[in-house]
Amino acid sequence: MTYALEITRIGGPEVLHKTALAVVAPGEGQVLIRNYASAVNFIDTIIRRGEMPEGMMPDLPFVPGVEGAGVVETIGAGVDGIAVGDRVAWMGPVGAGGYGTHSVIEASFVTRLTDDVSFETAASIPVNAMTAYHMLVNLGAAKAGKTVLVHAAAGGVGTMALQIAKHLGLTVIASVSTDKTSYAREQGADHVINYRKEDVAARVMELTGGRGVDLTLNPVSGDTLKSDLDALAPLGTVVLFGFLAGPPAGSFAEDLAKHFQKSVAVRVSDIYTYFSNHPNAFNADMATVFEMLKQGVLRPQVTTLPIEEAAEAHRRLEAGDTTGKLVLRIDRPIQIDRFMERLK
Repeated sequence: MTYALEITRIGGPEVLHKTALAVVAPGEGQVLIRNYASAVNFIDTIIRRGEMPEGMMPDLPFVPGVEGAGVVETIGAGVDGIAVGDRVAWMGPVGAGGYGTHSVIEASFVTRLTDDVSFETAASIPVNAMTAYHMLVNLGAAKAGKTVLVHAAAGGVGTMALQIAKHLGLTVIASVSTDKTSYAREQGADHVINYRKEDVAARVMELTGGRGVDLTLNPVSGDTLKSDLDALAPLGTVVLFGFLAGPPAGSFAEDLAKHFQKSVAVRVSDIYTYFSNHPNAFNADMATVFEMLKQGVLRPQVTTLPIEEAAEAHRRLEAGDTTGKLVLRIDRPIQIDRFMERLK
């Protein structure tokens, strides 16, 4: 059996309930992983609230969790380079069931771990580090000498973006709330803007001598897109990867026309587009980010809670009361009975 938390109805964090399900055997090209850690992501909370875009909401009941780490228990046909007993990290599609003891994952999205990497640390890497790396390198053409503005820089993706950008030799400007400025500097930001007290675009222009930034990474949108366009340097790019403040405000025609002579670009980044359409390239980049972890480039800031406190993890994430990454620890097999008992 696999023991998990599932969403049986739309609502607040309290709708997460324990369940026991039959373990699914891996098919061709897949592996069955016994999870020991699973990370918490905004998509988990969005599904729980029933706020996925039309046509994308999974059927209920549903086990959330799209990334984790554990040990390979069974291998399907056609899998090379992974063996039973390997310690691994994985990223999966919606429905991968990370909030449970077992997940079946395509081998292309599984990465072997060295013994010195904890499951909790490994589970914090795939979504956030891959999102940050993809936006910086594949979409933003980041390279030494360029300047990047990172919004929500104290969050999971923001933390990884600061560390990767600094490693690549960029000048890094972080936008955070009042209580997270020190944190952003500790993660590698050269400059920190308190968006609650300062005009972000104006401060960016001041910091860059009037030139602007080459790239912005923006999970906020709402009114911030217009501000980002004002803050761009010639040939600069805005990458939108979330809508925490709602869809972009204003008129794209008017706002982009205003910056026509700067030849700016606006891109949207959904990591699952890369995940689904270029699995081999995705796998190669996964290996790259885990090598960055091994080298100490990535220093994930992880807060770990037992899986029975998943509702509390959702509350913290939705309240913005976090820095870095929230990870759920899934008990060892000998403790499964206690795991179920504590969830009652």
